[in-house]
Amino acid sequence: MLFSLINNYSASFIMTSYQNYFIKELIWYVLCFFIIYLMSKINIEILFKYSFYFYILGNILLLLTLFIGINVNGSKSWIILGPFGFQPSEFMKVFILMFLYYFSIINKNLSNFKYVIYTLGLIIIPSILTFFEPDTGAVSIYFIIYLAFLINRKLNKWWYILSLLFILLIGSSFFIIYFNYQDLFIKIFGTSFFYRMDRITSFINGEGYQINKALISIGSSGMLGKGLKNMPEYFPEAPTDFAFALLIKNIGYVGIMIFLFTYASLIYFLIKMINKKNQTLLFPIIILLFFQSSINILMNIGLFPIIGITLPFISYGGSNLLSYMIIIGLVLNIKKVSLDTY
Repeated sequence: MLFSLINNYSASFIMTSYQNYFIKELIWYVLCFFIIYLMSKINIEILFKYSFYFYILGNILLLLTLFIGINVNGSKSWIILGPFGFQPSEFMKVFILMFLYYFSIINKNLSNFKYVIYTLGLIIIPSILTFFEPDTGAVSIYFIIYLAFLINRKLNKWWYILSLLFILLIGSSFFIIYFNYQDLFIKIFGTSFFYRMDRITSFINGEGYQINKALISIGSSGMLGKGLKNMPEYFPEAPTDFAFALLIKNIGYVGIMIFLFTYASLIYFLIKMINKKNQTLLFPIIILLFFQSSINILMNIGLFPIIGITLPFISYGGSNLLSYMIIIGLVLNIKKVSLDTY
């Protein structure tokens, strides 16, 4: 919370549109702590039992987003309700986690083939809906969760080999169409996704205004940072996608080491919590946190393409923060869930 508020206070000096980020993020954090408190008082087993309905609700919201969503930065991923807005794709990852957990528990004796096919179908539906927003970062998160459940299932090695070949086939097909049939690519996927693919190729070629400016800012931050009011180089989306680079600017190399230690400690304590009764849920959550934070950090230092993945708990955004705090609420109360009742 402290690191996030430092970042969002600093953001108010970058652009006028960021001026309310600090107070909004503070309000979201207070609300999130209240939600975690409420989750400690209720029987969260009910949430898992009805997770299928949350999953259906999430898909309906994703579908509605395609029709009534608000376009932000080339992606129609927000639904506005009066003065409030939320991002359904952020909550969809929570619903996927909950339902895949419940599905895995009640289908322990399901054959590997059926488990892989059924769960893949559950992931493909929201992935397609989110892909057409387009929000490639969220789709990546869905598949990270899916792969974590497959790994936890301890399938035969051939399933992992086939999964890798499938991913390589899909990825290579995208790039073949993109490089050789660009008009067809735009007709199929639209100009927004073409732009996102263009950012990936820019990364491969070592180009990109956003990442170059972020790297200059990181390189000039020094041991103690530039302070909250000084911005050596402007780069777009500093409080969200580039929250890690902004944080280095604010607290320097010494401060960022403290931050990384704090973040690693969170993941370490989650690992320490794992036992046979809770690993079906905790293992995917640990994988999700590790990979999303790692991808965001690698994006910020120029070692991964910019695909719109935020830094959990740090990047600005109520939907993003709320979704992860709900996940933490599930973790803190997982001991209340009796697997024998499923």
